[in-house]
Amino acid sequence: MKEVEVKAKIKNLEEVKEKLQKLGCVFSKPLIQKDKIYLHKNTMFQNVTKGKVILRIRDSNGIFIITLKKQLENELDNIEREVIVNDPIEAEEILKEMDYKEVIRVFKKRVKCKYKDLEICLDNVEGLGEFIEVEKLTKDEESLKIQKELFEFLESLGIEKKDQVFKGYDTLLYEQQKN
Repeated sequence: MKEVEVKAKIKNLEEVKEKLQKLGCVFSKPLIQKDKIYLHKNTMFQNVTKGKVILRIRDSNGIFIITLKKQLENELDNIEREVIVNDPIEAEEILKEMDYKEVIRVFKKRVKCKYKDLEICLDNVEGLGEFIEVEKLTKDEESLKIQKELFEFLESLGIEKKDQVFKGYDTLLYEQQKN
């Protein structure tokens, strides 16, 4: 499966949440997510392009998940594989043995809901602010077409095109720290 998503900066998280609730969305309990992002030692953060692999170890309310993301058409279009690990320290050691190095950490508070075949995440990201992500899992559909449809859904919630974000939180934080 591949994960196709769109993301936007939002001005008022509660207002967006209310609109989603009117559509029948029921939100999860808040998740506190602490991500450690890893790249191969020969890959610079700014050089992550189509075909490159990013690895992540996420602590999500005490559940540890290792994720592989292989970029496809753009940064928000990835082949994604995940597995729960019971020993995050050993998982980190495995990544180091594979010549992966930690490049950045991302901390966020997230609530999720479903709407039809979409997963929606409302995020408060430390150092960046509030965002909405809409994701769809697909096998063969055209990613750019799906991203267009997903953003049309965001527009139905009152989100403007100028607020669309084309990068992951890790990249946004990296660029912010670099400046």
